[in-house]
Amino acid sequence: MSHSEDAFDYLDWLNVQVDAHAVGLPRNEDHVRTWQGILFAVDGRRMLVALDEVRAIVTPPRQVMLPGAKPWVVGLANLRGELTGVFDLARFWFDTASPASRHSVVFLAKHAQAASAFLVERSYGIRQVPYGEERPLSESTHHGDLAALAGFHQEVRLNDEWLPVLEFRSLLENDQFLNAVA
Repeated sequence: MSHSEDAFDYLDWLNVQVDAHAVGLPRNEDHVRTWQGILFAVDGRRMLVALDEVRAIVTPPRQVMLPGAKPWVVGLANLRGELTGVFDLARFWFDTASPASRHSVVFLAKHAQAASAFLVERSYGIRQVPYGEERPLSESTHHGDLAALAGFHQEVRLNDEWLPVLEFRSLLENDQFLNAVA
C-alpha cells in the first residue's frame, strides 16, 4: 500500500469519526410563516389586532368631552399633534365602560381617512401568529357571539387558545360606529 492510499483511508476514517461524534447541529426545519399581532383585553376578553393596523400605543391622554356624542365616544385628544377621536371599545361593543387602571392603553389606529384611538383595558404585547391557523367567527365555538359585532370576522389559534381578531379598518367603516353623535 502506498502512502497516498494510507492518507485517503485515514481521511475516510476521520470523516466517519467526525460524523459519529458530531454534536447535533440545527436541522433545516420548515419555517412557519407568521404575522405580528398585539394581544389585548377588552371587557376581560383577550383578542388580537394586527400590528400593522396600529400606529402607536400610548397611555390614555387627557381628552375633551364631546356634548351630544354616544357614550362610547370618550372625547377628543391631541395625539402626536393630531386632533384624534378616542373611543371606548368595551362600551361600544358590550355597553360597559373600560375600567380606568394603570394597565389601560390607547391604540392609535392607522387609517387614511380618520385619526382614531381606541381605549382598551390592557395590552399584553406583541405575539407571533402563524398563518393558516384562522377560521371565520361564524364557525367559532368560543367567540361566535362576537361575529355580530363590528370589526370582527375571524379568530386565530395562538398557543392552543382561539382569539378573535379585531380589524380597525372594518370597525371604522361600520355604519353604527360612524354614527357617533346621538
